Amino acid sequence: MDKSRLLFPLLFVGLAAAHAQNLPPLIVPKPPVVNVAPDALFAGVIPKLELTISQENIDKLAKNPRDYVTLTITEPGGVTLEKCSLKLKGSAGSFRQITEDRPGFSLRTAKSKKGQEYRGLSKFQLNNCAQDGSMLLEMVAGEMARRAGVPASRCTHAYVVLNGKRLGTYVLKEGFNTEFLSYFFKDTKGHLYDGAFCNEIDGPIEVDQGDPDEKVRLTELIGATKESVPGLRLQRMERILDVDAYFRHLALEQILCHWDGYSFNRNNYRFYEDPSSGKFHFMLHGMDQVFGDDRWYVFRQPGALVSNALLGDRAMRERYRTQFFAVYEKNFRTYDWPKRILELAANAKAKLTRFDPEEAKRFEQRGKDAASRVKSRLDAVRTQLEDAVQLRSLGGKANLGKYAWERNADEKEADEQDVDGRNCLHVKAGPKKGGDFRLPFATGPGRYRLTGMVKTTGVAAGKDEQDKGLRLRISGLNGVPALAGTNSWRSVSVEFSVTDTDPVLVLEMRAEAGHAWFDRNSLTLTRIN
Repeated sequence: MDKSRLLFPLLFVGLAAAHAQNLPPLIVPKPPVVNVAPDALFAGVIPKLELTISQENIDKLAKNPRDYVTLTITEPGGVTLEKCSLKLKGSAGSFRQITEDRPGFSLRTAKSKKGQEYRGLSKFQLNNCAQDGSMLLEMVAGEMARRAGVPASRCTHAYVVLNGKRLGTYVLKEGFNTEFLSYFFKDTKGHLYDGAFCNEIDGPIEVDQGDPDEKVRLTELIGATKESVPGLRLQRMERILDVDAYFRHLALEQILCHWDGYSFNRNNYRFYEDPSSGKFHFMLHGMDQVFGDDRWYVFRQPGALVSNALLGDRAMRERYRTQFFAVYEKNFRTYDWPKRILELAANAKAKLTRFDPEEAKRFEQRGKDAASRVKSRLDAVRTQLEDAVQLRSLGGKANLGKYAWERNADEKEADEQDVDGRNCLHVKAGPKKGGDFRLPFATGPGRYRLTGMVKTTGVAAGKDEQDKGLRLRISGLNGVPALAGTNSWRSVSVEFSVTDTDPVLVLEMRAEAGHAWFDRNSLTLTRIN
């Protein structure tokens, strides 16, 4: 039997015994208080929504799409809600003008008429799925998050008609307000912040709820992330942030490949100051581009203020990994998410038939495509975690070809190519003298060997030490021999030790001229001590 199959479950009861003395106790996630009472709208109902907007307000939206206008919402055979409010939603890639096909909408039912709701909602969105052709990924991603105790909106489908024109199927998503907060927090009167478009928590964020002039706790959070003394920074972060809840949020971003969320793009997120605990919680949002890269590394280094303030500390990194493993074990390892996607697709097909039979039929293939995409990603996540187990033991290996290496070079000087039947990472020396591919990789303390098959053509070394040719190295590790000239495929390696900081693996070629290829599938990391 594969050794990793025996070791893999150990991740979920703690990390390897050799490092146990350096780790905090295993922390079992405690999900927020969740209202589990069923809600018909999000339990399979797919409504038809007829939106009626006057020509005057259509003209207003064309001129100022982010300003609310009034409209009437009708569900045939159901309610008619007058004096509702609507504006256009979306950003780069998903925004459509009101005069274009399938604009996205943000709607409020009680902005002008207090207390008015649509099926229990006073705020919701109709997403046009411009970046999710399956119309299923954000729905299932939200379910995944909520199952793990991470706040995220519920979704369903809706068939939308605007002024008599069929716009087709949209994803109806509940908005962020006190109704939403009540599913996760006992006290819903705290400050709710919207990071808006690509803003950090210290940027021009929006206040969805609460006094915008009351910034004491927000200022404390920002100050904690920027504290220069490591020990004091962690103490301040613990006081103002639910650290384990944030780590579960980050775990979902990693598993989902949510590159457009808070931790990686400082985009598509809300965060809430819980009055009961005095601590902040982060919420997932905008998950219409998830599951895009099977090779996304589950311990990829994020770049946001909150994550950077925490993960520079080794004990915090291990604490995060412990939270990650617990989330994965409970919510992903044994749950059949592809099957769940097929169920959602089958429901859409059945319910949409009465509105649009041709549109309904499309969900059969959409379901298959989305289920396959999610299965591929979750298979890759499992493989990466098995690699993590292997590298905890002497002689353990990880094949690095299945990871997403980050290009650190001009796109004209580095790319992926198939050469001699091999899938390769390619670097050439152009005006900027080449570049590299990098992979920040989480390991335990020990000694390791990075190995790969490489090929060079016409590599002319420069005068500077950094321009000597091809190398496999570790960021910060100098004096590694370089390969120049023309060489057929050969194996090269570098050995290094890890004590505190996780290494950044580097595939580099810097020279005056020439080309270098790194055979992706030959790249391995081996624990040698």
